[in-house]
Amino acid sequence: HERVRPAGVDVDRQRFAMAAARGVEAPSSPCWNGMGVHMQGTCMSWASSQYSPAQQNISEQWPQMTAMEQRAEVVVVVDPYCSGRLVVDELLLRGWPLVAVRSNAEVRGALSSSWDPSVFERTIVHSGDVLGTARSLREGLKRPVAVITGSEPGTELADALAEVLSLRGNGTALSRCRKDRYFMQERLRDCGLRACAQKRCGTVREAMMSASELGRHRPWVVKSCQFSGAEEVVRCDTIEAVADAATGILGGRSDAVIVQEFLHGMEYVVDCVSLDGQHLVSGIWAVRRTTAGGELASDRKQTVHFSSEEGSIQRDICEYVLQCLTALGIQNGASHSKVIYNETQGPCLVKACPWIHSSVAPAVFAACAGREQAQAFLLADAMTEGGMYLSWKLEAIGMGSPAYELANYSIILDLQCQEDGILARSVDEVAGDWIRNLSSFWMMKCDLEVGDRVRRSRDGISSPGFIVLIGPDPSVVEQEAALIREAERTGQMYVFSTSTSSKTPTPPTCSDDEGTWGKCGLFLPLPCDPTPRTKALESHMAIAGAHLMASPSGSPELLPKACAEFVLDGVLE
Repeated sequence: HERVRPAGVDVDRQRFAMAAARGVEAPSSPCWNGMGVHMQGTCMSWASSQYSPAQQNISEQWPQMTAMEQRAEVVVVVDPYCSGRLVVDELLLRGWPLVAVRSNAEVRGALSSSWDPSVFERTIVHSGDVLGTARSLREGLKRPVAVITGSEPGTELADALAEVLSLRGNGTALSRCRKDRYFMQERLRDCGLRACAQKRCGTVREAMMSASELGRHRPWVVKSCQFSGAEEVVRCDTIEAVADAATGILGGRSDAVIVQEFLHGMEYVVDCVSLDGQHLVSGIWAVRRTTAGGELASDRKQTVHFSSEEGSIQRDICEYVLQCLTALGIQNGASHSKVIYNETQGPCLVKACPWIHSSVAPAVFAACAGREQAQAFLLADAMTEGGMYLSWKLEAIGMGSPAYELANYSIILDLQCQEDGILARSVDEVAGDWIRNLSSFWMMKCDLEVGDRVRRSRDGISSPGFIVLIGPDPSVVEQEAALIREAERTGQMYVFSTSTSSKTPTPPTCSDDEGTWGKCGLFLPLPCDPTPRTKALESHMAIAGAHLMASPSGSPELLPKACAEFVLDGVLE
């Protein structure tokens, strides 16, 4: 089904023509890796495994446009941090003037390294008054033509501003369902879609009772209601652990926790870009995790080829995710959705995030499928160019073309340290050279230096970093990923000056459970006999439950019996 690409989407041809007319050299296409590093190369090299990152400031390489070429409109990017810089760079390549809106005056944590105010004509700090911020945007010299979410903190503000300015967005009617994990699952349930069995709890006692009510199908998952990071998501095998997890979460920034059942299956991430309620799948990832001390340690994220064949996992997952996006009111913009797929129960949503895929993943997928398949490219097209290219893609898919095709295969391998200690030599000094000499090496992110304390990897937060491998032959990429993991296990990457190893067993390697994309199962510890304290807590919960059954009005927030019997699994996210 060969089709002619609509006029106006060949951005690079226009860019080079404009540069030639001014007698200057056209800049190469940049890409932001979400970690404060620009990755520069021509558009063709985005699809090459030899494409490598290099530090470069786009504001220095972009030729200044003449007054005739300057646009009379401006694009607003809310919280342009992390992978939101991909969107910023794509918009600059298209010649759009930009205005940054910061939802908070302070840029916290890792987001600060990706904040560059020099590429924006104006920066507005939101003070809590949506109408006031919208008024500031209207009073500028250029009319806002689009409002785009740059990163997770700006999702609600971007929707509100777009609504006030009468621009494309997702509206505010369902903002709570997109921001709060509990209401997200309840919205799916109301729309007849599969959702996690869960209970919202305001106290530790309520969390313990909810776990008991959900049955003894261990483990449970205790998490904060807001999307605030993996550190507030805990897998619990006992009522005792539920109490400890709820205590820790409620003692922080959260005023409520959710108790859910654990979802057993394989984890996938589906990237999409939407335009006026039409959704385009731009990429699929398979995620592998291992368990360590009751927590999930990230192992890898790998690209998955697209398939629309009847009965394929890809088709089942994509159809379900698109229904979820519609149910949650995600009509415009980028999104990435985490799903657990079980062969007997099908897919179940963990969370749908209405912003571009975080970290380095968007740039990696562009290197595997081409720049025009990248979320940043499709998002800029949808929000500023009327979605000409995206609409053409949707039409081609309707005629039988795949949503995307992979020229390369990639693994984003999260580093895992097997013990605690203080580094005597940096990881780059010990293993940097041989890692970079791997045929599929693309980039490495590990900032550990001599004297840094390294702890046993227990989750995504405690991982020392990651390595990206890209190549046309999946077997070669898998083999070289195995070499890196073996070097970690045998002490060839982390050299400690003083051993402070924990007595906790080393996280197990992946099991032999066969899956569609290889051995991608989640790994649970063997069941063990409950402790005396656990038995006492369970007995107490059983007595309390019997009392509540005799007097239902005593606890109006208990889940209905049908919901309690609707046994679903749970997942950490």
